[in-house]
Amino acid sequence: MFKNLVLNLINLIFDIQEKFLSKKYNVKSANSNMAKSHITSGASLTIDSELSKNRQKVQNEVYELAKKNFDNFINIFEYSKKQGVNLYILNGAENLLRIIDEQQGLIFPKKGIKAFYLNLLTNKKLSAKSPVMFILDKEKLSPYNVLYNFYKWYAYNSNLPGFDEKTLIEFKNIYKYETNLDKLTYEQIINLKHLIQRDKEAMEFTLNFMKEFEGSKKAFNIMKNKDEGANI
Repeated sequence: MFKNLVLNLINLIFDIQEKFLSKKYNVKSANSNMAKSHITSGASLTIDSELSKNRQKVQNEVYELAKKNFDNFINIFEYSKKQGVNLYILNGAENLLRIIDEQQGLIFPKKGIKAFYLNLLTNKKLSAKSPVMFILDKEKLSPYNVLYNFYKWYAYNSNLPGFDEKTLIEFKNIYKYETNLDKLTYEQIINLKHLIQRDKEAMEFTLNFMKEFEGSKKAFNIMKNKDEGANI
């Protein structure tokens, strides 16, 4: 809930900046994967029909996968494993990831020291590049955490906008108060708003799905009995 409030506040700031920049420049355009936004003579227009279609496609497909794996929810990651993305369930993952300023859940590709650390932590390999992966804390597993992170990965894997490396770094810096919001360009604002929207979509989808199925007698077997360091 707190995270959602913070996202809404940041998004409100971006809305104000976007309006300011639309008045400042007569002609401006920004591209972000499926969505293309234009500013012409102070008017903002977003062409997002393809984005809306693909966003709905992601929602429908994740819904079917979640429903299919309801009896053993963790098995939803079998789908991502087929796409070459592994899940690692580790004891104390939250503390282990804090060392490199990361959080448990969906971890995007990294380079350098962070990649070395993640590769050693997960597959004991030495490499300066790490792939996208899931790392979940064994003691903090929950259906909400599982589905939220899986949905975000599915959106990323479906090329929905907002997940490019620069935008992910900028967003983290905003949370750490290391980015001056007044210095952001129009294109940066658009990309950051896409990232916030993907995060909100993941939260809303997870809450709606859980509300729909919470009355079921079926159990969420989240594999808390998995061995330390287990992965699928």
